[in-house]
Amino acid sequence: MLRQVASTFFLVLAGTLQGCPVILTGLGATGGVAGTTYAKGELEQIHAAPYNTVWDATLNALRTMHVVVSETQKDQVSAKAVGAELDGTSVTITVLPVTRDATSVRVRVGTFGDRPASERIQGEIAVVLKSAT
Repeated sequence: MLRQVASTFFLVLAGTLQGCPVILTGLGATGGVAGTTYAKGELEQIHAAPYNTVWDATLNALRTMHVVVSETQKDQVSAKAVGAELDGTSVTITVLPVTRDATSVRVRVGTFGDRPASERIQGEIAVVLKSAT
């Protein structure tokens, strides 16, 4: 219980320090969703799973959704995948570690953002994470 409270505190703190509010939607086991925000065409969701696990799930989700990834970059601080949907719409995903067991995923679909499409991608990432546990 104390660990959940501490994790929630740090997630709220991380969102506040980034200059955007984090709306908490629940904190669960690996693959769970800790919070989401949508701003300036980008949907950010915090997944309750380690950075490398979320990165792998992101790439698997994109393959499942037939998003053709043309570029990836990854180090210990951040990861980025750039690609396009079958209709040519651009997709950019940035993955950032928040804590040891929480990872931020930011999705932008198209030039100005497409919230429903971004939500579908975030949802598929969550499904892949849940099936990995």
